[in-house]
Amino acid sequence: MNGAQNSVSGQAAAQANARLIVRFLGPIQLQLDEQNLTAEIGAKPLALLAYLAVAAPHPVARERLVGILWADKAEDAARYRLRHMLWNLRRTLGKDQLQADDTLCWFATEGLWIDVAEFQRGCLALGIDKPRATPSPADIPTLQALVDLYRGDFFDRLIVREAPLFEEWNLAERERLQLLYLEVLWRLAQAQQAVGDEASCAQTLTRLIEADPLRERSYRALMAAYQRQGDRAAALRVYEQCKLYLARELAVPPSPETEQLRQSIVKGTLNTAPALLEAAGRALKAGRYAEALRACAAAEALAGDPNLHNEIVLLRVEIALARGRNDEALSLVQAARQALRHLIGQ
Repeated sequence: MNGAQNSVSGQAAAQANARLIVRFLGPIQLQLDEQNLTAEIGAKPLALLAYLAVAAPHPVARERLVGILWADKAEDAARYRLRHMLWNLRRTLGKDQLQADDTLCWFATEGLWIDVAEFQRGCLALGIDKPRATPSPADIPTLQALVDLYRGDFFDRLIVREAPLFEEWNLAERERLQLLYLEVLWRLAQAQQAVGDEASCAQTLTRLIEADPLRERSYRALMAAYQRQGDRAAALRVYEQCKLYLARELAVPPSPETEQLRQSIVKGTLNTAPALLEAAGRALKAGRYAEALRACAAAEALAGDPNLHNEIVLLRVEIALARGRNDEALSLVQAARQALRHLIGQ
């Protein structure tokens, strides 16, 4: 069992043994000794707990909490409100779970399970916030566990009155966590494709499109997944879904890469990833850079072999250099290098 799988097992055990379970991804829930306490806690105390949950296991300065929750109050009044709120919360949740001293506040780690903390920890372990060419099939259990953790957006549908700084922070954190979730889904779909699990790959990509319907690469990947399963009708329905959504929301047509993939499906001449890669190489030699990039994108949608992904990255580097875009080439090389270091680390 690798480190990622150990992490999944550890998460399950920690949740099973926790006295206090805190969920801020999706419907908010605080459960102490199997008793749901959510309804007993107001919006602003929940905001305080959400801030501590994102920071966990690190402590947060009282000054920071005062400033973000009571910026409109005099310093003495704001400190009193924080002190009173912490007293109430510790009485409700237990002094062992919520800790505080004269300068800091924090969640105790013993007997505690927080979904957003687990989600962040898992993303950090897999380097989700860093570019990576190809996810490892060994990461599938951890990626799936992270998907399951994300039941919905962070601290959503709850308004905290008279706390504009908290609302600003909340919106930023919600977007950050959502972007991590979208990348988790994308890497899970890639890993599922790499092991030949096309049905699961299609399900994951469908979920990704539902969460972020503006990224065309997700539609192309789903079209290709259905085509590999022999379901051309489903692949073309995905294209129509993409076309309608882009027209309605952005008033733009699908990209040339998406159109090229659709035409290949309609004609029944969908190329293999190696063939598309060869076509991209020929277009590069002829100086047809846009065509080469389209072929690379189509190959990437079909490629299941990690070696092919690496070849696509190298070809993209060559295209960038040929176009005089050295910064772009360097960025691609650095992303590939990080991916290689991750694989060596495993």
